[in-house]
Amino acid sequence: MALREQMLEMLDSTRVEEEVCEISGDLLVAVSLCRMNRSNVYIVAENDLHAYVRILKSYGLNVHRVVCSKPKEFSKVDDIEIVSPQDLLTDMTPRKFFICFTDSCPDVQTFFITQIDTVPAVEKSNMLFVVQPYNAQRLNLNSIDEYDANSMFYYQSHKAELMELFDSLADETSKRALFYYVESYVRNCVYRGEQNPTMWRYFFGGKHERLYKHLDGEVWINCGANEGDTVFQYLSFDFKPKKIYAFEGDTEIYGRMLNNLELLPPVKRALVEPINEMIDASTDFEKILAGDKCTLINADIEGAELPFLHATERIIRADRPVIAVCLYHLKEDLLTVPQFLQSICVDYVWYIRKYTPYLLSVKKVHELVFYAVPKERALR
Repeated sequence: MALREQMLEMLDSTRVEEEVCEISGDLLVAVSLCRMNRSNVYIVAENDLHAYVRILKSYGLNVHRVVCSKPKEFSKVDDIEIVSPQDLLTDMTPRKFFICFTDSCPDVQTFFITQIDTVPAVEKSNMLFVVQPYNAQRLNLNSIDEYDANSMFYYQSHKAELMELFDSLADETSKRALFYYVESYVRNCVYRGEQNPTMWRYFFGGKHERLYKHLDGEVWINCGANEGDTVFQYLSFDFKPKKIYAFEGDTEIYGRMLNNLELLPPVKRALVEPINEMIDASTDFEKILAGDKCTLINADIEGAELPFLHATERIIRADRPVIAVCLYHLKEDLLTVPQFLQSICVDYVWYIRKYTPYLLSVKKVHELVFYAVPKERALR
């Protein structure tokens, strides 16, 4: 079966393995109380909603509502309605029992306390039993990406957009990377596709694979420079940049980068301008570049990639740089980052490459990079 048909078949699959999760302590107490009292259970959470619903249902609980303080792009979780804390003030359901899997639980309690005078007296005795299990972290299944039902649901719900991305990619290697990345969430398995050593990330597809023409005199915006590791990596390839603008927003990490940069030979150290700044819409790139044309951009900034690209839109449109940006921090990034770049970049070629993840990525899904290459710098 061709890869495209396999992708469609995978996204059409609705089979989800049953969650296996033992509970203990105060969570087991809460579950037992709910069973004894035939309670209507309200899950208070922001992430892993599908997993929590299925796990508590597997213990025979009547999961009645999911309470989220942050808006979601879907209104139900396995046919369970998502409501806001404010909605609870007019919710007259009897025997409410709240089980909270979120750091915002104190905020929820504060909300109840400050609004309790508006709640009918008959409801007060049923409304305020809130449990935040001490072992909630054991159910926070995003912690080392063992299981992420939200991503599974999101990708299956955006089949058309995923297939548009699939069809836009320039080569089979990119399409395989996309297929295996999505598969790891939809089928809850380890990433099974090709991976390249992370030392080649942003500059090569693999050790001998060039995705774009490297320039002498490159002007590089390196966003998420960390301790300077990518700068050292780039310079070790004997490239000859004109300037590297190394952005690192974390002050402590930035200090370590400054110490590391002093280890460079003076001629190479002079090429790097470190900048301790969190990039947002107010960042003045024209002033920073001081007339230089930006030719290369990368971003690995823990889910802030799309706002960064919005902040650099004028630079991207005017200078047509090569762009290498991570897609794996947020489930939406797999679609929203390529969609935004494809909306502003004319005559570009699109690639995805997967690199070796770090230790805690149990499913091996980290280090997925999207490349936007202007046709004048493409090599195929």
